[in-house]
Amino acid sequence: MTLEASEVERWIEAHTDLERVESARAIYELMPSQSDRTLPLVYVPYDARSEAHWSDAARIADYVAHVPAGAHRVLDVGPGDGWPSLPVARALPGVEVVGVDPSPRRAEVCAANAARLDLPNARFVTADAAALPFEDASFDAALAANSLEEASDPAAVFTELVRVLRPGGALRVSYQDWRLGAPEVETVMFWDGARSLEGASNEGARVLLATYVRRVQDPPLERRTTLVLPAEGPAADVHAEALLAAAEMPRAWGETRLQPALGVPLFERLAPHALRATRVELRRWTTAWLVDALIEAGFATVRATAHPGEAARHIGRDLIASRSADALDVSMFEAIAGAVGRTAGALDGDAMVEAVR
Repeated sequence: MTLEASEVERWIEAHTDLERVESARAIYELMPSQSDRTLPLVYVPYDARSEAHWSDAARIADYVAHVPAGAHRVLDVGPGDGWPSLPVARALPGVEVVGVDPSPRRAEVCAANAARLDLPNARFVTADAAALPFEDASFDAALAANSLEEASDPAAVFTELVRVLRPGGALRVSYQDWRLGAPEVETVMFWDGARSLEGASNEGARVLLATYVRRVQDPPLERRTTLVLPAEGPAADVHAEALLAAAEMPRAWGETRLQPALGVPLFERLAPHALRATRVELRRWTTAWLVDALIEAGFATVRATAHPGEAARHIGRDLIASRSADALDVSMFEAIAGAVGRTAGALDGDAMVEAVR
């Protein structure tokens, strides 16, 4: 797919040595923690007073329910900080859970979290999901939580999942359903990271990042252009100013909507100090497209379902508002959220997908 460059993209292309790289190198390799150490069960205990925890607990129950009876091995594609792989490994102690991520940092973080949580049945591998280092038919199930759409070549990943799943093996997928509500949305992010450049003497050193994100409905694309900046000096001062200004501006997708002051004028001030400039372009999709693509890849049956996390979030919201959630201990919370997750995840819908090899 081709898309004419925006004003910000054209300026960065003209004034930096822009590298076009995959998502793992451009974004996820720079994150010491993809979740800012907030994941329930991975970093913090479940809290019945949190809507997000209701959603996560229901989704974990749904993932576990999609692992076939008698399974020995489950694959988690793109585990981030270890979700859902680590909670699934906790729920299924007799099953080996293998997480695969193209970012060495992500695999290292997940392995450290598994060791801290004493989950010997979880292990993590650095590899591209489009070329999985596993034998044919070697997994009983595969899980993917908002990760397949980060692949440079999703169709190749789907083909690999068909190859490594045994006949009758299950795939359960959550993802962004690409419904922008506008032809195009432009946003910016100002965030912290840790440098990870092969062979660099300062690998792991703190860096600052300025990312311009462009989301387009047709063709369904997302492009992220990022400047990697030193954590001290003039760039840090400009970055701090931008972060403060962004906090007062309208938001979309959890980011700051592009405003004139945060566009080309800002990148003009930041670019001279950039250590690196990268761009990622990713295909986005709707549920209908994903269903068709998985069938084309070779899955025997593919079905769209309701989203168990959203169903549990609504129930949790009501219990929190009525203060009933205050009386729930962790075991009761997990029992209720789990029942909602298993029930809602079995309903027809258009928010998640299950597929059988």
